[in-house]
Amino acid sequence: MRYPALSGPQREVARSLVEPAPGSDEDRRALIDGPLASVVEPHTRNLLILHTPKLQDIADWLTVKDKIAARAPDIEVRIDSNLEPSPEAGRWQVTRPSVVFSPFRLVAYRPRGGTIYAGKDLGKGAQWVRMRAHGLPVPPRTRRLVPALRLDPRLWGEYVIVKPTQGLLGRGVRLVRTDELDQRYAELSGDGHRRMTVQQYVDHVDAEGRPHLYRVLTIFGEPLYLAEVKWDEPRKDLADIAADPAGRIASNSQGVPRRLRLVSAPDVLALARCAAAAFPEIPCLGQDIIRGTGTDQLFVLETNPAGYSWHLSSDLGRNFTRQAKIDPELEKAMYDQFGALDVVAEQLIARTRSDAS
Repeated sequence: MRYPALSGPQREVARSLVEPAPGSDEDRRALIDGPLASVVEPHTRNLLILHTPKLQDIADWLTVKDKIAARAPDIEVRIDSNLEPSPEAGRWQVTRPSVVFSPFRLVAYRPRGGTIYAGKDLGKGAQWVRMRAHGLPVPPRTRRLVPALRLDPRLWGEYVIVKPTQGLLGRGVRLVRTDELDQRYAELSGDGHRRMTVQQYVDHVDAEGRPHLYRVLTIFGEPLYLAEVKWDEPRKDLADIAADPAGRIASNSQGVPRRLRLVSAPDVLALARCAAAAFPEIPCLGQDIIRGTGTDQLFVLETNPAGYSWHLSSDLGRNFTRQAKIDPELEKAMYDQFGALDVVAEQLIARTRSDAS
């Protein structure tokens, strides 16, 4: 992948730093030892931002780079490809204490050192275990689907959710009667070829029976946007969904007409900050949070730590906006809700200054 060359103004700045200043040698020395010394500070840390095409727009990182350059002259920032990194990037990264930042898990880049903040493949069960250990509100029970698994409906409830351990976009998520689980192992797991997680079902519909959830995109716990995703129509009766092999239950199921809107929910933001603290090595999380039907009780379903969640500018996020016929101004509003790219710049400055190694 080719990355943009310096813009016109950037070339002028670069030229001004290497071309002789006007006037005598004494004038130039006075300029360097005087005003210029306070303006041009040597870089002391490196920040490498890894871009993953289709999952993020590189324009986001170019904007962040400019913001950091304006606010943190001690940090040199470079952008490279997570899929096809240049050899020079790896050599440059370790010339100073450094941080590598990638919202998506590392693909082809192999850091030679420094502090690494990158997405990570972490199954739904492992996420649940970690969040529960941190005292976060999660569905009360979760376990792996295995052959002949029998669960007590008195503990688990009448229905459970069965979903891929490594899933995406609500694909393969099923509602199943708890007392039928042992009979449906082959069907649900593809004859054992798919690793599946069983989770206690927590109903989360609004007063009109429409499933909904909150999606919070965070960077080091700070929110970049908070959106509510809600079905257009009420869902079917749970018994009908459980009896239908093609029945959809996930709030983000593909093919279900739904709407996305930005909302204000301080309790959701507070929970998202707490949840992020359970994953300190993972910089960006796309947290799915639900509110139990008829209550104010919140639950964190999952955090999408691998990095398929930069829906500020991902192809997936933009396609959803078009398919759902959402106001095109929503995309800009998502950036503006909390000043997303300013938050990213400030968080990366703080982390680079505190954690570069």
